[in-house]
Amino acid sequence: MNDDAPNAYEALVDSLLALPQYGERWTALWLDLARFADTKGYERDDRRQIWRYRDWLIKLFNADMPYDRFLTEQLAGDLLDEGIHPTDNQYIATAFHRNTMTNDEGGTDNEEFRTAAVIDRVNTTWEALMGTSFACVQCHDHPYDPFRHEEYYQFMAFFNNSRDADTEEDYPLLRHFSTEDSLKLENLTNRVKETISPEKAKQVYTFLKTLQPVFYSLETDSLENAALYDTKWLGLRQHGVARLPNVNLDGKGRLLFRYQGWTGGGRWTVYLDKPDGEVLFSTILDKTKDGGFEIKQVDFPVKSGTHNLWFTYENAQLKPDMAGMQFDWFHFAEPGFGDELEVKADFQHLLRATAQTTPVMVENVPKMKRHTHVFERGNLLVKGRVVEAATPKHLPPMPKNAPANRLGLAKWMTSPTHPLTARTMVNRLWEQLFGYGLAETLEDLGSQGIPPTHQELLDWLSWEFMHDYDWSTKKLLKTMVMSATYRQDSRVSAEAMEADPYNHLYARGPRLRLTAEQVRDQALSIAGVLNQKMYGPSVMPHQPEGVWQSPWNGDNWKLAEGDERYRRAIYTFLKRTGPYPAMMTFDGVAREVCSARRVRTNTPLQALVTLNDEAYIVAARYFANRIYETAKNSQPSSWRWPTRWPRVTHQMPPKQRCW
Repeated sequence: MNDDAPNAYEALVDSLLALPQYGERWTALWLDLARFADTKGYERDDRRQIWRYRDWLIKLFNADMPYDRFLTEQLAGDLLDEGIHPTDNQYIATAFHRNTMTNDEGGTDNEEFRTAAVIDRVNTTWEALMGTSFACVQCHDHPYDPFRHEEYYQFMAFFNNSRDADTEEDYPLLRHFSTEDSLKLENLTNRVKETISPEKAKQVYTFLKTLQPVFYSLETDSLENAALYDTKWLGLRQHGVARLPNVNLDGKGRLLFRYQGWTGGGRWTVYLDKPDGEVLFSTILDKTKDGGFEIKQVDFPVKSGTHNLWFTYENAQLKPDMAGMQFDWFHFAEPGFGDELEVKADFQHLLRATAQTTPVMVENVPKMKRHTHVFERGNLLVKGRVVEAATPKHLPPMPKNAPANRLGLAKWMTSPTHPLTARTMVNRLWEQLFGYGLAETLEDLGSQGIPPTHQELLDWLSWEFMHDYDWSTKKLLKTMVMSATYRQDSRVSAEAMEADPYNHLYARGPRLRLTAEQVRDQALSIAGVLNQKMYGPSVMPHQPEGVWQSPWNGDNWKLAEGDERYRRAIYTFLKRTGPYPAMMTFDGVAREVCSARRVRTNTPLQALVTLNDEAYIVAARYFANRIYETAKNSQPSSWRWPTRWPRVTHQMPPKQRCW
């Protein structure tokens, strides 16, 4: 306010865009679109370690990664191969579509919930990135809709070929090795590249980093004296039989598998095509250490073609109702896979190394490609004809030479001829600054949404964003906040309020409420205790007792230690079935599905939260103490603080009143 320089306002804007908190502020918006949460959802709602995706967003917003690249890495980072393989960050970016829910409850149909996740990816891609309610044609055509029912499933084919399934472990997982192990992996990969081939090096790297591609044991069927425990793992009893269908064995001669052995001495035999067919191999499975999972390998004669593999298990030590072991996954590889040259020891070490993980997207290899069917009337159980990946005919075609996978889809969405991607982001940023989008329905820019109030402005900003700004989000935001429209006085007369209550004509500056996260952060900031630490796992600040009900695993809310409980709200742990109550009261969302916008409300509960919620009471105590210290240090020496107002200290018990 005291700077008389002609560029004072612009200098302020530039300084705000350069702050580290810029990335946190816009990541908070994106997390709603990405339906980010720290749990998997549904009834069990167990924990999920996916916080590195949030960190990736913060860093990339701060770095102002071009928006077309920003979307490409989130949609298809695992398919980028500028080097031998994608980087860890490119893998982590794909967690955008691994925020889908997983149903860990026993007895559920895994294919049903895998398909539900794929459908959620389709709907989120359209609603969040293209501002279109594509889900309307999931069940049937509409006479007013240019998109066709069949086109929905053609588009779904882009997402239906990833390796994720409805597994307990949330496979595929990117493994984050220690520095020492990362160096081993780098050296191993480079040696295989130099002495064998880049293709072989990529295969080895991908398997060690993601343990993919594998067949999951939950894909087995024809069970006899066997069971899919919790419908997630194959368990075999005495004389147990199970089938793993459609395994391509061309050039394969080694099997790596993860299993859990409870009773040693059992013989596992694998047959080709029928339970008494040709024996592929037979081996004794020992009891695993502490009854946990271990990775083993077995060699077998090289075969060709696609076969049904039949498993049998014999263990005389077992009682009739006891299972001796259970499987997790199976990886069929070439003979000697992992024994190449001098890397065998490192390969075996990295294969079994303990590592933190993040759920990511990994594409099927060609021989494991899934077929996508049209669901008649949207019913998973009534499959129509097979369709191939394609984009709707009503929109511009795919770019030439674009592959028919998620990477090709990203190229199509960010093509200069695509009419939706840029204007969706422009409309969303405008809504964040002005309260309403130029088209109010952020989730639906189509004929059934509310038309733009300023069509030409939306068109112009979208063109600038793509071309003159080279997809720079910071340049786009700067253009908006530097405008005379944004810089107007926000005070309003009674006449203007009556004529244009929602300011759709922009006759005054915007006047917006803080978001749920900002309300909390402001309270901590004025209290002088806001922890500016960035990145890392989610934390658990003050929350009333009894909010969480976790019957499956007894999980509970554990208050963070020290100033960790005063971190920015973006880092607050979010459980889908028990989201943080204070932020939900201020219009936060549970993130079970994509939320294109938050609807602002005004309820008495919001006032009650700030008056009674423990987090705000604690912040008020710190604020009172800050006022006292400030007043004490600014008064003349003769001044004395009234004795009837006892000093509030930082060590006050949590339930003690301020006065």
